[in-house]
Amino acid sequence: MNDSTAKKLEKSDPASSSGRGWIERRAFSDLTLTLNIARQDLKELPPGRVPDEWLKTFEKRLARHEQLLESIQEVQRTRLELHLITQIALSLTNTLDQDEILKLIVDSLKQMVDFDAAGIFVVSDDGQSVEGEYLTGYETCDIGIIRQKLGQGLMGWAMNQMAPLTVTDVRRDPRYIEARSETRSELVVPMFTGGKVIGCFNLESDTVGAFFEKDTKHLQTFASHAAVAIERTRLHREILQKQKIDEELALARRMQRDLLPENAPKYNRFDIAGINVPSEAVGGDYYDYIPLTSKDLGIVVSDVAGKGVPAAFIMASLRAALRIEAFSRYTISSVLSRVNDFLHESTKPDIFVTAFYGVLDTEEGILTYADAGHNPPILLREDGSYELLSEGGMLLGAFPGALYHEYRVSIETNDTLILYTDGATEAENAAGEQFGVDNLLNVCRNNVRKGSSAIIEELLKTIRSHTGSTQLQDDITLMIIQCH
Repeated sequence: MNDSTAKKLEKSDPASSSGRGWIERRAFSDLTLTLNIARQDLKELPPGRVPDEWLKTFEKRLARHEQLLESIQEVQRTRLELHLITQIALSLTNTLDQDEILKLIVDSLKQMVDFDAAGIFVVSDDGQSVEGEYLTGYETCDIGIIRQKLGQGLMGWAMNQMAPLTVTDVRRDPRYIEARSETRSELVVPMFTGGKVIGCFNLESDTVGAFFEKDTKHLQTFASHAAVAIERTRLHREILQKQKIDEELALARRMQRDLLPENAPKYNRFDIAGINVPSEAVGGDYYDYIPLTSKDLGIVVSDVAGKGVPAAFIMASLRAALRIEAFSRYTISSVLSRVNDFLHESTKPDIFVTAFYGVLDTEEGILTYADAGHNPPILLREDGSYELLSEGGMLLGAFPGALYHEYRVSIETNDTLILYTDGATEAENAAGEQFGVDNLLNVCRNNVRKGSSAIIEELLKTIRSHTGSTQLQDDITLMIIQCH
């Protein structure tokens, strides 16, 4: 037993201070001393003083004692190995940080297997990229070559075969890709769980034939512990990511809710109601009432491309810009042109908004409007006929300097204006069939005399009946305006 092993036993053996560990160390020491004295005495005996038979018998006894010493040494070494592996396994359960786990494993492994350079790698689920790594003994400039070895070379072979690989002399193996000029032997052990490779260990030594079968076994044991620990960190990371997404969705819902009107305005001639039903994904639907004068009411229904917090921020920007422009400019065309340029300058190229903006004269019953690429509102007449208010211009934010044209339409007594987002008409059932504009229109026709709020309730009820257990893929926004 060398000095370093003895020191490891002294520090690491949990029974080294008392009991069986102390007895074994004392026995080891006594036997070693006895053998040394016996050998010295034999050397000092004059030739012929002791019969040959006696010498042979004594030599056999010495050989048996030496075997016993070797057995004791192996027991101590095995206990050290088991103790270290146990300590590492316990340590792995106390951290959920992947970088800490990888460093802990490699640093601990040095106590069991001697090496000059080592790396532990974790690959992504698709096996195409390195998700995590810890290296020691390599030059920083060689990182790219080391990663190349992960997909090819000895590491690539071991991971593809899902088997450990020991190379006595890398200079004689054509699979070897050099990352250290000093390396002469290499040991690679893949990590896998559930029948799938998730990474590998790579040990390199400057000595030819430095790794043995016991080293492979130690590394395989470490690999099994590492695989379990890495899976735990992955699951933990997935949980944290889900929590982050949930928090973002909650923030988006809160922003969306805070920006939507609490109540519809009341007028003598008009009955107005509106609602937004968010889906789990949280879209960018927005509707609003903008009281411009005592009799002029701005009405908006829009849909921001995208979902979650980004869509909610765009919606907030749209609301602010639209309200500023609506109060400072009278014409619908100029309001939408200014909002379009603002969105184009302040958002990414792939962000755009569909919107319908109009101003309703609640005394005269005249609606001045422009549709910016939005689902055309439906003006349902008293006799059951209808008009689509589709004129206006392109969607907002897509191109600078876009022009919008405004139009006028008269809303007569017992007419109903239906504004909506595509979350209502594109709501799908289990068979993938959309609710559609026709169904939307029929529900409104059948409930036209019940009032705006009642029409909305019936629409939502019918849409939910259509989708059944299927989750809504997009927000549903509805606004109903009836003239009395």
